[in-house]
Amino acid sequence: MWYVANTELEALTFEHLPAAFFERLLRAVFAAHKVAAEECSATFDHPEAENILGFYRRAKLEGFMRDVARMERVHAEVVRSKKSSWNHTELRSGPIVLTASSVQTPCDLVEEADFRTTLARDSQGYLWPEPGDEPEPDAQLYVLLLHSKSRWTNRDDQTRFGHLPGSAYLAYPAPDLSSYVHEINLFKKFPRVIESLLPQEWGTEARIRYLHNTRKVATA
Repeated sequence: MWYVANTELEALTFEHLPAAFFERLLRAVFAAHKVAAEECSATFDHPEAENILGFYRRAKLEGFMRDVARMERVHAEVVRSKKSSWNHTELRSGPIVLTASSVQTPCDLVEEADFRTTLARDSQGYLWPEPGDEPEPDAQLYVLLLHSKSRWTNRDDQTRFGHLPGSAYLAYPAPDLSSYVHEINLFKKFPRVIESLLPQEWGTEARIRYLHNTRKVATA
């Protein structure tokens, strides 16, 4: 049970990472999905493109995140994960620590990774467990930028629009990564940005259907 209010978590996040930062970051998610799809398709045959697309998309987004950080004067650091040869990007501003992760469905739980487990365990000082307790002066708040790929039942739609991301959320993980204590749907938070990134040929019905599919499915 966590006692910090969702409104406090959002206020703290947007105090140190303003709306303009997240608008750029949201555009970066769209750009990473699009560029990765185009470049993999142009460079590899379809079987190999399918194999490498997720890794390529991750690489593009991590680089774009650092670009956004430079533009918004946010500290970005490339960190090599312990017990692996993988690098990941951490964006830091005040107490906020943000990393990006791809998930299978909108706002799905992230896969276990040493760096995520460590950050969630060590950086959630704002999720104090007793009413009235205050976080330590050096407490941090770990936030995940979650994104997923879009899925299409029609093959032609998949070919034409499969480069669009299927969702983008901010999620605040519990210290054991077993759940999220709060989530923000960035598509809903920044509708004007999303509208500017959708295919111009789409009508109202297509837009509504796409946005509906970017929402997290409620679970029992």
